Amino acid sequence: MFAGVKVNRLSDDYQILPSTNLRSVFKTYYKALTSYAHNYIDSSSECQDIVQEVFISIWEKKTTFSNEVSLKVYLYKSVRNKCYDSIKHKKVKETYAKRVLQELKDDNIFVKHVLEEEMTLKLYKAIETLPKRKKEIIKLSLGNLNNKDIADRLNIKLQTVKTLKSQAYKALRKLFNEKAPIINCLIFIAENIKF
Repeated sequence: MFAGVKVNRLSDDYQILPSTNLRSVFKTYYKALTSYAHNYIDSSSECQDIVQEVFISIWEKKTTFSNEVSLKVYLYKSVRNKCYDSIKHKKVKETYAKRVLQELKDDNIFVKHVLEEEMTLKLYKAIETLPKRKKEIIKLSLGNLNNKDIADRLNIKLQTVKTLKSQAYKALRKLFNEKAPIINCLIFIAENIKF
């Protein structure tokens, strides 16, 4: 018996009976598990959420336990693991936020991002000037499709894809070479501007 919890004997395992007994286990261990979670997590509401998630998992998976000790071990380890996952997730978010804040403060990175966006915009405008089939092939290629997948999707030969892709890149390079002085000027200005 798990602290007043009735169990069903299923071969060599015990299973918490649906709803009524899970509720009893929840009432028995909820406060202790929430308190345990506070060793790792400051937020009371987050600790409560973590403990609730553990019980939801037990209910959904219909988890079985051989005795009360295995139940307790499972509960405490599950809470610990969820706390760890939560802390790890917060660190990832903090690292990302710090990086973004640094980028927002750095004018050089700002200018670099603006130039990248402008170049991307110019590239897509240039792609729109290509003949229909070449435009389709380049867009699919930029969408991470390989030549064979593009050929299959467009129902054309692989060699046709390669030829049209090569011609499209050549046309794009020509367009960008004509605009190279403007692009070089923008880069020079961006590198020398002091905000």
